[in-house]
Amino acid sequence: MKRLTFDDVRDALPDLDELRPLLDHVLSVSQPDESRAWARSGQLGTHGGRLVAPEALAAEVESLSDGEARHLHRVYEAVATALRRLGAGDGAGAARAFLDVAALEEARERNDRAEAYALAALRAARESGDSRARALAGRRAARAARALGRLSAARSRYREAFDVAQAVSDARGAAEAAVGLGNVLEEQGRWPEAAEWYRAALDAVDAVEGRVPERWHALVNLHIVERSRGALEESLTWLRRAEQEASVDPDAARPFLENAKGQYYMSTGAFDLAEEHLRGALEATDQARARVTIRLNLAESLLARGRTLQAAEQARLAERDAIRARLLPRLPEVYRLLGRVAAAEGDPNAFVLFERALEVVRERDLPRLEEAVTLQAYAEAEVGRGEPERARELSEAATRLFEELGIAHRRRAWADVYAPDPDPKTTDSPNATER
Repeated sequence: MKRLTFDDVRDALPDLDELRPLLDHVLSVSQPDESRAWARSGQLGTHGGRLVAPEALAAEVESLSDGEARHLHRVYEAVATALRRLGAGDGAGAARAFLDVAALEEARERNDRAEAYALAALRAARESGDSRARALAGRRAARAARALGRLSAARSRYREAFDVAQAVSDARGAAEAAVGLGNVLEEQGRWPEAAEWYRAALDAVDAVEGRVPERWHALVNLHIVERSRGALEESLTWLRRAEQEASVDPDAARPFLENAKGQYYMSTGAFDLAEEHLRGALEATDQARARVTIRLNLAESLLARGRTLQAAEQARLAERDAIRARLLPRLPEVYRLLGRVAAAEGDPNAFVLFERALEVVRERDLPRLEEAVTLQAYAEAEVGRGEPERARELSEAATRLFEELGIAHRRRAWADVYAPDPDPKTTDSPNATER
């Protein structure tokens, strides 16, 4: 009996939107091919080579279709609620109902749909004159745009949401919008502007009595900005302040703070300390999204010390977590790191992993920034393979994408940092892991 891989299944099925949940499910329950685990081909393997059991899928069809039906029922129910409230002249209520649908779609990584419903909420809130609902809908529409890589739209929506929240003294809403705007600017490498908006978030929550999560969120982000700019002493000051403020929700904050400490120590070259804090961050959370991020940072700290086998192990665990939780947009980051591990080991076929990362980016229509950073890492690996011309082609393609996105600098190692464009003939700087 033929053993089917995920690639076999994907190639056999037509590319139809209604089959995407089924494909995602097939991948989430697939298993690595243990017979290839220690072979060279296994080390270069990706999700496409995972094994699928058609009989197991057949047994789950009813459950899977019921789950899709339940999801669609919740969507239709919320849309009906929104229309009923619009008919009653309750635009704010309609906006909340549309935002419920946006949240459902965001949870399924369907950010295009999340954006569409958030924009419907924004229109309803504007027509109602309810400024708080308008600010909330604007923030959710901005978040979806950022996830889709539309940074300009995200920036303008966050700014509008901030202004609206400020006008009605919604301090926490204004702080959330300011942090979101700072995140977008940070993604573009516009560090001073990002820092201004994180400070604006702090100013906004000064009006709130007691400790609120938005304050430590802003402080952690200020730490990241200063760390990224190389101001390590100042960045540590912000991180210590964040720890003090995080007493409002220590359990939720701990994985973020431990991860931030790990990246801080990577920036200083103290990789043993970095590993200690990153393992502490892993122990502090069972959230798949956070675990993927932390594992990749842990793999970075191991790779920096030449511990390639352990780095690959952590990257594979990140791959497993992403697949099981259907966080498939994280796979390009996993394969970039595995490609760098293979390149560090001198594997001439490391390029296979970068090509797979690019394939996932294009198949799932991920933000173009993912393509740019993949091309950058791919170029650096080609230098190691002694392929300077190919490296230059890849590097130039990455530069064009960075420029189109309004990002003037490249990422450099470990700290989500943008740095001057390196010469692909000489650079050995690895690509950064995102937090």
